[in-house]
Amino acid sequence: MENKKDENNHNNSKDVPIPMDTGIATFMKNVFSDYEKIRGKDKNSNNAAFWDVVVITTADYAQKHVFELQIESKRKRKELPLNLPIYVVADPPGPKIGNGGSTMVVLGFLDLCLGEEMFGKKILLIHAGGQSKRMPSTSCLGKIFSPIPHGDPVYQMLDLKLAMYMPFIPNMPPGVFVACADDILVYDLGPFEDSKYWSFCYNGFSALAHPSPVQIGTKHGVYVVENEKNVDPKKHIRSMRCLKVLQKPKITQMYEHGAVLSNLTFSEEVAFKGDMSYTDSAFFFGMDVAKKLLQFFKENSPLTCEIDAYGDFLQALGPAATSDYINNTSNVTHLTPSLVHTRLKIFELLKGTDISLLLMNTSKFIHIGTTKEYIHHFCFDTKLQSELGLEKDCFNIFTENEPSAKKQRLSDTGSGCIMHSCLPTGCFVSSNTVVEYCHFEFPLHVGQNSIISNCAVLEEELTESPPPHSQIPHNIFLHTVAVKHQEKTKYATVVFHVDDDLKRKVPISEVSSASYLGYDIQRFIENCKLTQFELDEHTGGVESEEETQPLTSLWQMSLFPLESSMTRSLMLALTTIKASQGNHPNLVDLSNYDIVSMEEILEHKDVKVMLKFRENLFSKISMA
Repeated sequence: MENKKDENNHNNSKDVPIPMDTGIATFMKNVFSDYEKIRGKDKNSNNAAFWDVVVITTADYAQKHVFELQIESKRKRKELPLNLPIYVVADPPGPKIGNGGSTMVVLGFLDLCLGEEMFGKKILLIHAGGQSKRMPSTSCLGKIFSPIPHGDPVYQMLDLKLAMYMPFIPNMPPGVFVACADDILVYDLGPFEDSKYWSFCYNGFSALAHPSPVQIGTKHGVYVVENEKNVDPKKHIRSMRCLKVLQKPKITQMYEHGAVLSNLTFSEEVAFKGDMSYTDSAFFFGMDVAKKLLQFFKENSPLTCEIDAYGDFLQALGPAATSDYINNTSNVTHLTPSLVHTRLKIFELLKGTDISLLLMNTSKFIHIGTTKEYIHHFCFDTKLQSELGLEKDCFNIFTENEPSAKKQRLSDTGSGCIMHSCLPTGCFVSSNTVVEYCHFEFPLHVGQNSIISNCAVLEEELTESPPPHSQIPHNIFLHTVAVKHQEKTKYATVVFHVDDDLKRKVPISEVSSASYLGYDIQRFIENCKLTQFELDEHTGGVESEEETQPLTSLWQMSLFPLESSMTRSLMLALTTIKASQGNHPNLVDLSNYDIVSMEEILEHKDVKVMLKFRENLFSKISMA
């Protein structure tokens, strides 16, 4: 808890930014430096505390297999601490159980694996399951393995997570630290001597809390701080007690419950105007809580409803907690009959449990799970790029006939963000576009506001040279996937407009007006002669829980033709874009192609072929 001598009232009358000792960029640079000292080495080789166990959750057993293959590859490339136990735990078949249910499944797994030893360990639990419909380039191989333009070789989100929380571990007792796979935290904990003023509690919950404008609180968990007058924004981090946790509250509710703080002046690194609240990110619970949740899981397994670790665990905590939230199902994606009853049982289990907050007054929480967020943070957000040490040219080679051109920097390419790729020096990537895991042997001009992922233009795969298309339009998402089809490996290039909403469900009777590639989908079907587009067979229409009208979404619609190679697949995708967005009705005929949906691609993906492509790229870049 807050040390008494530091519980002084803050100066709330000045608007002058408060100077901090080191700054976020310097602090994060040191964090990565410390992680690099154990990356590919013994996790204890730097004589610093590190996780005893890391657990990553997946939506199903197929995703578990994909994750384990990638972890094995990262170990071989010495991208992970060598003796770090990493377990991948899949949700069981059946109803969706949410990240709260997954947390209990993990505790059951660790109980079987480690027995009583589990209760003496510091465990990092990363929830990484799901289909990533808002970021389809991570759907097949997982968002925890999405690339981050940092390091050599390029970091993936898993590397970032392992590095990101290292400074917390020395002040942490045995317990479980719960995090998600699609967010980033940058922060400054201040001078080392300040570490005596904060810690994770041995019992109960401890949660990271970040200063945020009240509008941000409407989309997050919000903490009600005890004795808010003692909050001192000059302190980088301090422990304080939490009275109550709100989940995605309205602004009026934040004021009613005392979650809003006024007239606080934070560091200029996180400065914002107006009233603020403390919002959530990761949290920790001690082994007393782990034992309670484990026993609950044993008594109530199998779980039959969606349990949210934030909504159902945290809202039960603190002296002011009530059970009012258990009937609010607005944030639940899958309603099941046992939901309310199970929520009540969890509330009864956890009520009276304390939650301590670590007020991180020099911190920023960044979500990076959508295409727009990906483009913004990697292409425009220069502040975050400085704080995380992100680069625009990260682990690439730029090839030309003359050997002197092989490490050509981005000055001739448009200065887009390029990661883990091999491109010719004549390739132009617009400044607000991300290119990742690509191998082009011919120069392409890549338009603005786009994501190009896992694509190839290889001379040996072309039927004509140069390729028929050298321009990739603006506002396009492209991602090539290997697919098992009739005992052969084929390729589908997933193509969307960056504004397309893949999750939005529409009645099948109105599907012709659904937006795709900037126009009604009917235009795409007609211009590309997609005669085999049959709603009842290909869109996977489902019944709404509220109505009997069958619904479908872009995710379920068969829109992507299969081709024999990555190159031919990309060229065909570019042809379909041109045909559907322009006045070119006779440009392409897809009537004789096998067509698949994103849903089918996930089901039949050929993961080993995709990973082999990336491994070959890695070798080519490493040897250059």
